[in-house]
Amino acid sequence: MFFHPSFVLFCFFLIFSIIMMVCMNSWFLIWFFIEMNLLSFIPLIMLKKSKYSIESGLKYFFIQTFSSILIFIGVLSMFMNFDMYYFLFISGLSIKLGFVPFHQWIVNIVEGLTWPLVGILLTIQKVGPFILFNYMYININEVMNYMVYIISLLCAMIGSLGGLFTSSLRKIMVFSSISHNSWMILGVVSSIYIWMIYFFFYSFILFSVLYILEKFLMNNLSHMFLKLNFFISLSLGISLLSIGGMPPLTGFIPKFVMIKEFTMNYNIFLLVYLLLGAFISLFFYARIFVFNFIMLMHKNMFLSKSNNGAKISLFINAMGLFMIPIVLMIL
Repeated sequence: MFFHPSFVLFCFFLIFSIIMMVCMNSWFLIWFFIEMNLLSFIPLIMLKKSKYSIESGLKYFFIQTFSSILIFIGVLSMFMNFDMYYFLFISGLSIKLGFVPFHQWIVNIVEGLTWPLVGILLTIQKVGPFILFNYMYININEVMNYMVYIISLLCAMIGSLGGLFTSSLRKIMVFSSISHNSWMILGVVSSIYIWMIYFFFYSFILFSVLYILEKFLMNNLSHMFLKLNFFISLSLGISLLSIGGMPPLTGFIPKFVMIKEFTMNYNIFLLVYLLLGAFISLFFYARIFVFNFIMLMHKNMFLSKSNNGAKISLFINAMGLFMIPIVLMIL
């Protein structure tokens, strides 16, 4: 990968903008630092000198610029007391966050990114828009409230079904993120603290999965069956089940917190729908897990690779065995 001295500067501005997003309590300042975050992320995409990365960088720039224009017009409409500013806010933030039905751009650009950038795009780049979403939701009307619920239900459906029809691991991670967005949308409108718990666990687990995928240069489902030995396959399989939310792994903890919140607020329909989407995602991950260990074990039994990275990922995702009783005592 080509390294330029300005790489350190862009990384600094990326981290600085995220910290300032969390610290600010002004809509305009959060929007300003979201734009700084956007301009800092594009040069990182361009570090990989290929036509795919350049194409991804241009698509990312144009899509994010369009969504920023919608948000800015929404701010002006709010000061002018136009009722349509809710729709502009939700549309602009949905595009930035890759919500359904505005998700196709993130599915297209992810193939031109390296695995670390995929992790940043699916986690860190969503911090500012989610915080702005929370501020906007405080004064939302009832009609827009139903619009948020519909977006959440669509994310649960498309995110769970999309991973069934692709063999690209990058796209599978994107559809998994879309599925998790359905939980985080409702979490951020309920309480910013619930969203922080869910987002922290999701980011932690996602990077543990991406670490293995980056370390062993996997881009397709076939690579999982042909390049990994037993222990690494076990670690990656458990990590995938964890990111799908299977109890009692670590990925079940944020879903358990959300289930408790839904039950207390009597949102049973939303809970059942989101759980159905999570079950479909788990079916897909479990199918990979079983197929890898039962049907293709003879192909990867004698491969020798370092297990250090796999041990870290296995430890992270198995922590739920010990953390779930603690969470039960706290809640």
